Amino acid sequence: MISSDDDKGITRILVVSKLGLEAYLAILKLVENKEVLWISSNPYLVHKVLEGRRAKIFSFNTRRFNSVSVNPSNLQEILLQISRNIKPNCAVILSCLSELLAIHSLNRLYSFLLHLISSIEEKGGIIIGMLIEGAQNRSEEILISTLFDTTLKLQRRNNELVLAPLTSLDKKNIKLRFLEPLTNKVNFSTTLP
Repeated sequence: MISSDDDKGITRILVVSKLGLEAYLAILKLVENKEVLWISSNPYLVHKVLEGRRAKIFSFNTRRFNSVSVNPSNLQEILLQISRNIKPNCAVILSCLSELLAIHSLNRLYSFLLHLISSIEEKGGIIIGMLIEGAQNRSEEILISTLFDTTLKLQRRNNELVLAPLTSLDKKNIKLRFLEPLTNKVNFSTTLP
């Protein structure tokens, strides 16, 4: 978990990563034991990573793995679904920010995130967004990151995966409570779901 020296802590986290599965595992460590609402373009990795945790998965135009289908072209629908399902102190994870940015303009996505963050914070929850490194231009990445308290990048250091702060309002007060290697407990079979 990430915390700061103020009482409220960090409630808006942006993760930038090239690595899918490892990023999902790192994000899950950030939320600790909070109930999770996870919005993803494809629920397969999310389903595998969650392994029995209390969570609700929303995915683009599919109901695989008992996920709730949302239309990625309709940001209002996504906002409404999240608002209806958010519980106090839960974690909302959007691992599909790069995909939504490709579908919508930066202006629309920025406005959507402002409304979403407001509704999550009203319930005392946290939001974790994920951008795929290199999927959008750098200026879009920077503008999206201004909505978050901190931006973390998943990196390999000495054959270990760590989340390193890229930006923060108060870098010296951020504590990353895990710098150990992220192990992959996900077991992929040769048969696709």
